[in-house]
Amino acid sequence: MSRSKKLIVTALFLIGACILLYPAVSNKLAERHQAEMISRYEQTVEELPKTDMKSEWEKAVKYNESVTGMSVEDPFILGSGSVLPGNYKDVLNVEEKEGVMGYIEIPAIDVMLPIYHGVSERVLRRGVGHMETTALPIGGKGTHSVLASHRALSTAKLFTDLDRMKEGDLFYIHVLDHLLTYEVDQISVIEPEDTDALRPIADKEYITLLTCTPYGVNSHRLLVRGEKICDEIVKESEEKESDTAKKERDITEMIAYGAAVFALVSLFVAAVAVCVRKMKKKRRTRGRKKKAGKRSLKRRKR
Repeated sequence: MSRSKKLIVTALFLIGACILLYPAVSNKLAERHQAEMISRYEQTVEELPKTDMKSEWEKAVKYNESVTGMSVEDPFILGSGSVLPGNYKDVLNVEEKEGVMGYIEIPAIDVMLPIYHGVSERVLRRGVGHMETTALPIGGKGTHSVLASHRALSTAKLFTDLDRMKEGDLFYIHVLDHLLTYEVDQISVIEPEDTDALRPIADKEYITLLTCTPYGVNSHRLLVRGEKICDEIVKESEEKESDTAKKERDITEMIAYGAAVFALVSLFVAAVAVCVRKMKKKRRTRGRKKKAGKRSLKRRKR
Protein backbone atom coordinates (compact mmCIF):
# COMPACT_ATOMS: atom_id res chain seq x y z
CA MET A 1 0.00 0.00 0.00
CA SER A 2 1.38 3.40 -0.99
CA ARG A 3 1.96 6.09 1.58
CA SER A 4 -0.89 8.27 0.29
CA LYS A 5 -3.36 5.37 0.54
CA LYS A 6 -2.21 4.69 4.10
CA LEU A 7 -2.90 8.33 4.98
CA ILE A 8 -6.37 8.13 3.43
CA VAL A 9 -7.12 4.97 5.43
CA THR A 10 -5.88 6.71 8.60
CA ALA A 11 -8.09 9.72 7.88
CA LEU A 12 -11.13 7.48 7.37
CA PHE A 13 -10.33 5.65 10.61
CA LEU A 14 -10.17 8.94 12.50
CA ILE A 15 -13.48 10.06 11.00
CA GLY A 16 -15.05 6.80 12.16
CA ALA A 17 -13.54 7.25 15.64
CA CYS A 18 -15.02 10.76 15.88
CA ILE A 19 -18.45 9.43 14.85
CA LEU A 20 -18.25 6.68 17.48
CA LEU A 21 -17.09 9.15 20.14
CA TYR A 22 -19.86 11.67 19.39
CA PRO A 23 -22.63 9.99 21.47
CA ALA A 24 -20.39 9.65 24.54
CA VAL A 25 -19.23 13.27 24.36
CA SER A 26 -22.78 14.53 23.71
CA ASN A 27 -24.07 12.54 26.67
CA LYS A 28 -21.38 14.00 28.94
CA LEU A 29 -22.33 17.51 27.84
CA ALA A 30 -26.00 16.71 28.51
CA GLU A 31 -25.16 15.33 31.97
CA ARG A 32 -23.17 18.48 32.69
CA HIS A 33 -26.16 20.65 31.78
CA GLN A 34 -28.50 18.49 33.87
CA ALA A 35 -26.14 18.75 36.85
CA GLU A 36 -26.06 22.54 36.47
CA MET A 37 -29.88 22.70 36.47
CA ILE A 38 -30.03 20.55 39.62
CA SER A 39 -27.33 22.60 41.35
CA ARG A 40 -29.13 25.84 40.49
CA TYR A 41 -32.40 24.40 41.82
CA GLU A 42 -30.77 23.27 45.09
CA GLN A 43 -29.22 26.70 45.60
CA THR A 44 -32.57 28.41 45.00
CA VAL A 45 -34.29 26.09 47.50
CA GLU A 46 -31.59 26.70 50.12
CA GLU A 47 -32.10 30.47 49.81
CA LEU A 48 -35.91 30.21 49.95
CA PRO A 49 -37.44 31.44 53.24
CA LYS A 50 -39.25 28.76 55.25
CA THR A 51 -42.56 30.61 54.91
CA ASP A 52 -42.25 30.63 51.10
CA MET A 53 -41.29 26.95 51.16
CA LYS A 54 -44.44 26.11 53.11
CA SER A 55 -46.55 28.27 50.79
CA GLU A 56 -45.20 26.51 47.67
CA TRP A 57 -45.94 23.10 49.16
CA GLU A 58 -49.51 24.13 50.06
CA LYS A 59 -50.05 25.44 46.51
CA ALA A 60 -48.90 22.07 45.14
CA VAL A 61 -51.32 20.21 47.45
CA LYS A 62 -54.20 22.41 46.25
CA TYR A 63 -53.20 21.86 42.63
CA ASN A 64 -53.29 18.10 43.14
CA GLU A 65 -56.81 18.40 44.51
CA SER A 66 -57.84 20.33 41.37
CA VAL A 67 -56.59 17.69 38.89
CA THR A 68 -58.31 14.75 40.59
CA GLY A 69 -60.46 12.97 38.01
CA MET A 70 -58.85 14.59 34.94
CA SER A 71 -58.16 12.35 31.94
CA VAL A 72 -54.60 11.10 31.44
CA GLU A 73 -53.20 11.31 27.89
CA ASP A 74 -50.08 9.78 26.34
CA PRO A 75 -47.26 12.39 26.42
CA PHE A 76 -45.62 11.11 23.21
CA ILE A 77 -48.70 11.67 21.03
CA LEU A 78 -48.68 15.17 19.54
CA GLY A 79 -51.74 17.21 20.39
CA SER A 80 -52.72 15.09 23.37
CA GLY A 81 -53.56 16.73 26.65
CA SER A 82 -56.41 18.42 28.50
CA VAL A 83 -57.27 21.94 29.58
CA LEU A 84 -55.22 22.68 32.68
CA PRO A 85 -55.72 24.99 35.63
CA GLY A 86 -54.24 28.35 34.65
CA ASN A 87 -51.70 28.35 37.46
CA TYR A 88 -49.94 25.07 36.52
CA LYS A 89 -46.57 26.60 35.64
CA ASP A 90 -46.62 28.81 38.73
CA VAL A 91 -46.76 25.86 41.13
CA LEU A 92 -43.41 24.48 42.38
CA ASN A 93 -41.69 26.94 40.05
CA VAL A 94 -39.14 28.34 42.50
CA GLU A 95 -36.44 28.26 39.80
CA GLU A 96 -38.48 30.45 37.46
CA LYS A 97 -35.99 30.79 34.60
CA GLU A 98 -35.88 27.08 33.69
CA GLY A 99 -39.15 25.81 35.16
CA VAL A 100 -37.52 23.06 37.25
CA MET A 101 -39.89 21.68 39.91
CA GLY A 102 -37.40 19.22 41.44
CA TYR A 103 -35.22 16.33 40.39
CA ILE A 104 -35.24 12.53 40.31
CA GLU A 105 -32.44 10.21 41.38
CA ILE A 106 -32.42 6.58 40.19
CA PRO A 107 -29.37 4.73 41.60
CA ALA A 108 -30.17 1.44 39.80
CA ILE A 109 -29.51 3.02 36.40
CA ASP A 110 -27.19 5.80 37.58
CA VAL A 111 -29.19 8.85 36.52
CA MET A 112 -30.04 12.11 38.22
CA LEU A 113 -32.33 14.31 36.12
CA PRO A 114 -34.15 17.62 36.57
CA ILE A 115 -37.96 17.48 36.48
CA TYR A 116 -39.61 20.16 34.34
CA HIS A 117 -43.18 21.34 33.98
CA GLY A 118 -44.95 19.69 31.06
CA VAL A 119 -43.95 17.11 28.46
CA SER A 120 -43.00 19.20 25.43
CA GLU A 121 -40.40 17.77 23.04
CA ARG A 122 -37.86 20.28 24.33
CA VAL A 123 -38.42 19.12 27.91
CA LEU A 124 -38.27 15.39 27.07
CA ARG A 125 -34.89 15.89 25.38
CA ARG A 126 -33.40 17.83 28.31
CA GLY A 127 -34.61 15.86 31.30
CA VAL A 128 -37.84 14.50 32.79
CA GLY A 129 -41.24 16.01 32.12
CA HIS A 130 -44.20 15.98 34.49
CA MET A 131 -47.50 15.00 32.84
CA GLU A 132 -49.66 18.01 33.61
CA THR A 133 -52.96 16.20 34.15
CA THR A 134 -51.48 14.00 36.86
CA ALA A 135 -50.64 14.95 40.44
CA LEU A 136 -47.48 16.93 41.11
CA PRO A 137 -44.74 14.66 42.54
CA ILE A 138 -45.17 15.58 46.19
CA GLY A 139 -46.95 12.44 47.39
CA GLY A 140 -50.25 12.40 49.24
CA LYS A 141 -53.00 9.80 49.60
CA GLY A 142 -54.76 9.02 46.33
CA THR A 143 -52.14 10.71 44.13
CA HIS A 144 -50.48 9.23 41.05
CA SER A 145 -47.81 11.35 39.35
CA VAL A 146 -46.42 10.45 35.92
CA LEU A 147 -42.89 11.46 34.90
CA ALA A 148 -41.81 10.90 31.30
CA SER A 149 -38.62 11.14 29.27
CA HIS A 150 -37.04 9.91 26.05
CA ARG A 151 -34.71 6.96 25.59
CA ALA A 152 -32.25 5.88 22.89
CA LEU A 153 -31.22 9.45 22.04
CA SER A 154 -27.71 9.81 20.63
CA THR A 155 -27.22 13.01 22.62
CA ALA A 156 -28.39 12.03 26.13
CA LYS A 157 -28.96 8.95 28.27
CA LEU A 158 -32.16 10.04 30.06
CA PHE A 159 -34.51 6.99 30.46
CA THR A 160 -32.54 4.75 28.07
CA ASP A 161 -31.85 2.15 30.77
CA LEU A 162 -35.28 2.26 32.41
CA ASP A 163 -35.94 -1.32 31.26
CA ARG A 164 -33.12 -2.49 33.56
CA MET A 165 -35.07 -1.55 36.68
CA LYS A 166 -36.54 -4.32 38.82
CA GLU A 167 -39.27 -4.57 41.42
CA GLY A 168 -37.83 -3.54 44.76
CA ASP A 169 -35.50 -0.88 43.29
CA LEU A 170 -35.70 2.55 44.91
CA PHE A 171 -35.85 5.98 43.32
CA TYR A 172 -35.90 9.38 44.99
CA ILE A 173 -37.78 12.60 44.27
CA HIS A 174 -36.25 15.84 45.56
CA VAL A 175 -38.90 18.59 45.78
CA LEU A 176 -38.28 21.77 47.78
CA ASP A 177 -36.87 20.57 51.13
CA HIS A 178 -38.53 17.13 50.88
CA LEU A 179 -36.90 13.84 49.92
CA LEU A 180 -39.52 11.30 48.84
CA THR A 181 -38.48 7.66 48.52
CA TYR A 182 -40.34 5.30 46.19
CA GLU A 183 -40.02 1.53 45.82
CA VAL A 184 -40.78 -0.05 42.44
CA ASP A 185 -43.79 -2.35 42.87
CA GLN A 186 -44.91 -2.87 39.27
CA ILE A 187 -43.36 -2.88 35.79
CA SER A 188 -45.58 -3.17 32.72
CA VAL A 189 -45.80 -2.47 28.98
CA ILE A 190 -48.95 -0.93 27.53
CA GLU A 191 -50.41 0.42 24.28
CA PRO A 192 -50.11 4.24 23.97
CA GLU A 193 -53.89 4.67 24.27
CA ASP A 194 -54.23 2.41 27.32
CA THR A 195 -53.74 4.88 30.17
CA ASP A 196 -55.85 3.16 32.82
CA ALA A 197 -52.66 2.07 34.62
CA LEU A 198 -51.84 5.76 35.18
CA ARG A 199 -54.98 6.61 37.11
CA PRO A 200 -54.81 7.28 40.87
CA ILE A 201 -55.95 4.68 43.39
CA ALA A 202 -57.54 5.67 46.70
CA ASP A 203 -55.15 5.67 49.68
CA LYS A 204 -52.14 4.88 47.45
CA GLU A 205 -49.21 7.19 46.68
CA TYR A 206 -47.71 6.34 43.29
CA ILE A 207 -45.26 7.77 40.81
CA THR A 208 -44.92 6.10 37.41
CA LEU A 209 -41.84 6.58 35.22
CA LEU A 210 -42.84 6.39 31.56
CA THR A 211 -40.89 6.03 28.31
CA CYS A 212 -41.23 4.51 24.84
CA THR A 213 -40.48 0.85 24.08
CA PRO A 214 -39.23 -1.36 22.40
CA TYR A 215 -35.85 0.25 21.98
CA GLY A 216 -35.83 2.20 18.70
CA VAL A 217 -39.36 1.08 17.69
CA ASN A 218 -41.38 3.08 20.25
CA SER A 219 -44.72 1.41 19.51
CA HIS A 220 -45.57 0.80 23.20
CA ARG A 221 -44.99 2.43 26.58
CA LEU A 222 -42.85 1.09 29.41
CA LEU A 223 -44.24 1.90 32.86
CA VAL A 224 -42.17 1.61 36.02
CA ARG A 225 -44.42 2.31 39.00
CA GLY A 226 -43.16 3.11 42.47
CA GLU A 227 -45.05 3.40 45.76
CA LYS A 228 -43.95 5.98 48.32
CA ILE A 229 -42.34 4.46 51.39
CA CYS A 230 -40.78 7.54 53.00
CA ASP A 231 -41.03 11.35 53.07
CA GLU A 232 -38.43 13.26 55.03
CA ILE A 233 -37.36 16.86 55.41
CA VAL A 234 -33.81 17.31 54.16
CA LYS A 235 -31.43 19.33 56.30
CA GLU A 236 -28.68 21.38 54.68
CA SER A 237 -25.97 19.32 56.39
CA GLU A 238 -27.32 16.02 55.00
CA GLU A 239 -25.58 16.09 51.63
CA LYS A 240 -24.43 12.86 50.02
CA GLU A 241 -21.63 14.46 48.14
CA SER A 242 -20.22 17.95 48.48
CA ASP A 243 -20.70 20.40 45.61
CA THR A 244 -16.93 20.78 45.41
CA ALA A 245 -16.40 17.05 44.92
CA LYS A 246 -19.10 16.94 42.24
CA LYS A 247 -17.60 19.86 40.38
CA GLU A 248 -14.09 18.41 40.55
CA ARG A 249 -15.30 15.06 39.20
CA ASP A 250 -17.29 16.70 36.40
CA ILE A 251 -14.37 18.92 35.42
CA THR A 252 -11.98 15.93 35.31
CA GLU A 253 -14.38 13.97 33.09
CA MET A 254 -14.94 16.91 30.76
CA ILE A 255 -11.19 17.52 30.44
CA ALA A 256 -10.61 13.85 29.59
CA TYR A 257 -13.32 13.80 26.92
CA GLY A 258 -12.26 17.18 25.59
CA ALA A 259 -8.66 16.03 25.29
CA ALA A 260 -9.74 12.87 23.45
CA VAL A 261 -11.83 14.85 20.98
CA PHE A 262 -9.08 17.44 20.48
CA ALA A 263 -6.50 14.70 19.84
CA LEU A 264 -8.70 12.95 17.28
CA VAL A 265 -9.58 16.17 15.49
CA SER A 266 -5.92 17.26 15.46
CA LEU A 267 -4.84 13.90 14.01
CA PHE A 268 -7.58 14.09 11.40
CA VAL A 269 -6.61 17.63 10.36
CA ALA A 270 -2.94 16.66 10.23
CA ALA A 271 -3.70 13.57 8.13
CA VAL A 272 -5.82 15.58 5.69
CA ALA A 273 -3.12 18.26 5.44
CA VAL A 274 -0.47 15.63 4.64
CA CYS A 275 -2.74 14.04 2.02
CA VAL A 276 -3.38 17.40 0.38
CA ARG A 277 0.35 18.20 0.32
CA LYS A 278 1.06 14.78 -1.19
CA MET A 279 -1.53 15.28 -3.90
CA LYS A 280 -0.22 18.75 -4.74
CA LYS A 281 3.33 17.45 -4.87
CA LYS A 282 2.30 14.64 -7.25
CA ARG A 283 0.49 17.11 -9.48
CA ARG A 284 3.55 19.38 -9.60
CA THR A 285 5.78 16.39 -10.39
CA ARG A 286 3.44 15.26 -13.16
CA GLY A 287 3.30 18.80 -14.52
CA ARG A 288 7.08 19.04 -14.62
CA LYS A 289 7.34 15.65 -16.33
CA LYS A 290 4.80 16.72 -18.95
CA LYS A 291 6.68 19.95 -19.60
CA ALA A 292 9.96 18.07 -19.81
CA GLY A 293 8.37 15.59 -22.23
CA LYS A 294 7.08 18.38 -24.47
CA ARG A 295 10.51 20.02 -24.56
CA SER A 296 12.10 16.71 -25.44
CA LEU A 297 9.65 16.23 -28.34
CA LYS A 298 10.35 19.72 -29.64
CA ARG A 299 14.10 19.06 -29.60
CA ARG A 300 13.66 15.79 -31.48
CA LYS A 301 11.54 17.48 -34.14
CA ARG A 302 14.24 20.04 -34.65
